[in-house]
Formats: sequence, structure tokens, C-alpha cells
Amino acid sequence: MEEFINYLQQISPVGEESRNSFVSKCKKFNFPKGKFLLKSGQICQHLYFVRSGIGKVYYLKDDGKEIIDWISDEGNLLTSVSSFLTQTPSVHYVKLIEDSELFGISYADLEGLFSKYHEMERLGRQLTILALVQLQNRINSMQFETAKKRYENFLVQYPNCINRISLGDLASFLGMTQVTLSRVRALK
Repeated sequence: MEEFINYLQQISPVGEESRNSFVSKCKKFNFPKGKFLLKSGQICQHLYFVRSGIGKVYYLKDDGKEIIDWISDEGNLLTSVSSFLTQTPSVHYVKLIEDSELFGISYADLEGLFSKYHEMERLGRQLTILALVQLQNRINSMQFETAKKRYENFLVQYPNCINRISLGDLASFLGMTQVTLSRVRALK
């Protein structure tokens, strides 16, 4: 839990009372590889922090192909952002790629903390801004960067993931085919 609190404190510091209330609402989860935390059509009820393991957020095209929008490893949040924030059915799946230890808080509990503590509400706003900026950066990367640059950025942003996710998942996340990924990796 300490890692989750430190992560949040770096985004927007909160006092001891609200921090203790937050901790009391969080739960620890140990899930196996392949566990779905959310399926398309469900409403996302939890915000997770990855203590160990890796998860992916993806949707399925009509032909059944997975398109990965997000990967979260240790020290990062994992959720379907739009479904969690709007409490509407998700188009995404959230699935664990490895056995994972997560800390989670429900939407209802988080909203209760936001109502009770102004500094928690500020933290929620800062988390939303961070998610928006990360998503915009991802869109910009997909639209304006070369395949090689996207791969190089992945190595910097996710140094612990490169040997832990499949080449298919990596190619999908980077918005390229496995053939292109192989070419890019050969240049390194």
C-alpha cells in the first residue's frame, strides 16, 4: 500500500486524516495471469494500482483483433479511464498479462472521499488531468511519430516490460504490425 500512497502523494499531497481514510477504503487483490478485471459492456467500478504484474486495456475490432490502448506495469494505475470516470459501459477489456498484486478502490468509495475531503477531490482532479495528458500524448505519438520512435519511447517509458509482454501485444500497443516491429527491433 505504501507504493500506492507514495504515487498519489507525488501527484497531489494529502494530509494524514484523508490518507488514512483512503487506505481504509483500499483493498489488496492477488489475481492470476489472464484474469479479466473488466469486460466490454461492463461498467468499470475500480481504480487499480499495480504493485506487481502487468495489465492491458484493449478493445476488439469487428474481426476479433485486439487493439491495445494502454499497458500498466508496476507503479502505475490500471483502469478503463472513460468507463470509470463516467460510470458508463466500457468498450474496453482490462486483462492481466501476468500474475498480479493490485491495490484497488471502488468508484463509490473514491467519490465518498472526494465529498468528505477537499484535498482528495483535488487529487482526483489532478489524476484526471494526468490521465488526459497521457492519453493526448499517446494520440500524438500514434499520429506523428515513426514506428522506430514509438518503440524507442516504449523502451524508456516501460523498461521493465520489454521481455514480459508478447510481441503481438507490443506491436498492437505501438500501433504497428509484428513485421514492422521486427524490422524496428533489428535496427537496434
